[in-house]
Amino acid sequence: MIARQSPSIAIVGAGIGGLAAGLCLARVGLASTIFERAETLEEVGAGLQLSPNALSVMDRLGLLPALRKVGVAADRVELLGHRSGRRIAEVPVHSADGTPYLSIHRAELQAVLVAAVRAEPAITLTLGAELRQVASDDAKVEISSGDGGPERFDLLVGADGVRSTVARLSGLAPAAPTGATAWRMTIAGDAASAFAGPGGSRTAPAGIRAWLGPARHAVVYPVRAGRAVNLVLIAPSRAPGSGEQDDTQDLISGFSRWDPRLASLIDTAPTPTPWPLFGAPTERPYVLGHDRVVLLGDAAHAMAPYAAQGAAMAIEDAAVLAAALAETDDPRRAARRYEAERRLRIDKVRGRVGFHRLVYHLPAPFSLARNAVLALRPPAALRADLSWLYDWRAPALDPRRPG
Repeated sequence: MIARQSPSIAIVGAGIGGLAAGLCLARVGLASTIFERAETLEEVGAGLQLSPNALSVMDRLGLLPALRKVGVAADRVELLGHRSGRRIAEVPVHSADGTPYLSIHRAELQAVLVAAVRAEPAITLTLGAELRQVASDDAKVEISSGDGGPERFDLLVGADGVRSTVARLSGLAPAAPTGATAWRMTIAGDAASAFAGPGGSRTAPAGIRAWLGPARHAVVYPVRAGRAVNLVLIAPSRAPGSGEQDDTQDLISGFSRWDPRLASLIDTAPTPTPWPLFGAPTERPYVLGHDRVVLLGDAAHAMAPYAAQGAAMAIEDAAVLAAALAETDDPRRAARRYEAERRLRIDKVRGRVGFHRLVYHLPAPFSLARNAVLALRPPAALRADLSWLYDWRAPALDPRRPG
């Protein structure tokens, strides 16, 4: 019997999606080279949420125990009125099969992924390698990065984020502003203790709180094993040319008459960091370049964070791509299968993101009707509305069998 020849695979980007892709490929017996333009992997940002669908992939990779140690398990999302702080509704996010919903600091998630990548002999991690050129034909895809000469691969995975160089060099239109900015800050110390969990526990399930108001909302949840909280304020972006100081003052003013608990948290927070939100065109292809270039995560389908699924969708992408490559000798066929499978799900997630943006930001009197409708629905029904999202489970990442 002739052994199947493994395809050569390059991954551009060592963020969450790129690292997860390398690990999923290794799990099915495929080697990869990850090219990252940064000289060192120093993650910036604040917190993020990993729902059970994403953590099912981490479980397949054997990383869930490590993530549990640094994340905080959540059992619900509380939707609150922006001025009164009264509870509008409570949406359970726990999973029936025991897969958790974690809030976690981005740096700690990346640290777990990087450690696993460095321990995996099937992955070559190359830092300081900025992508300069991509060219493909029916036989191979050729890339040039850093100061090295061109290299040829069977498949190129672009996991390089919302401002993807792979997408740009492939001639795709850039991601466009959504008109909103996320202002992120991490708060440690006494201010964080109230959000660590019932009674200040770091191990008891905690909640994620979201205040809903006209044209803006705020979200807070624990990170760093309950030693800090992540606060995100999402507000309309100011016109280009306004100063950062004016932006910050405008932001704080916009939340000044909200729930006193939120206002107090904002007062204790460090200067927030603005992250303008961009969305990739809905028609952007995920596979291009003679079917030898695959886009993954934000490079393929960046969207606003109203469903907290940005990192989750990248992680799901990684598992689905690896599973497709494990089942065929033809990487181009696997790429086409990946796009067909992912596009249906991503389009549904986009629809949910748009729904949340509308519902979260309703002005009065429409917000009063929203509150009344949500108050009439039991938590189990609200959880059932999201079962299609949270109950997705990773495909089996079985080693490739000889052909």
